[in-house]
Amino acid sequence: MRLTVSICAAIAGMNACVPAGFRQVSFAGETSTAGAEPANGKSVHVVRNTEMKDTVLEARIRYTLEEFLLARGYRITSPDTADLYVLATFGAGERLVASTAPVFREAEVRVEQSKDGRAVKKNYIPDRMEYLRLPLLKNSVWLQVLSSDARYYRSTGSVRNLWRGEASMIGAPATLGRNAAYLLVAALKYYGKSTPDIVTVDLGSRDAAWK
Repeated sequence: MRLTVSICAAIAGMNACVPAGFRQVSFAGETSTAGAEPANGKSVHVVRNTEMKDTVLEARIRYTLEEFLLARGYRITSPDTADLYVLATFGAGERLVASTAPVFREAEVRVEQSKDGRAVKKNYIPDRMEYLRLPLLKNSVWLQVLSSDARYYRSTGSVRNLWRGEASMIGAPATLGRNAAYLLVAALKYYGKSTPDIVTVDLGSRDAAWK
């Protein structure tokens, strides 16, 4: 599967007041044509990611995933009997994230029209800078959650991904440990869902998946 990203057009204020502890997380998700979970499958095994060097963070993410899935009605089972495998992976590097970019707009005259199309008023708007929220390639920390068909894997040895979602935010690699709790919140908010564009999730300090 391939995550496709298109530009989202939202105007952000130039001098917005940002509260302490505020974090803006970008997210994109994709669901396979087969759906986000196997038919009639409600048992899941959250796979330990042995490739992650930060084993404490990996365990914390895995435990939080299990709690989330239990609350959604899944049963946590062994890898030999599960219908669904869920895996989390994380790291740092360049990612497309929602960023604010300045754009110069020349002066213009905007015409207001009545319901029947007649011009009723002209407004002069001087030269100005507008700030557009656009997906830009930035050094970021990221967390990806994947779900796959466990029964298919056991019978064929091949992975069939059912859903993949990735959350990211601008930050140096050293910030991954303290920001993972926010990245996971964004990923779980859209668990099992596709997003046609990059979406943004605004989070405060109280929203962290763990304290």
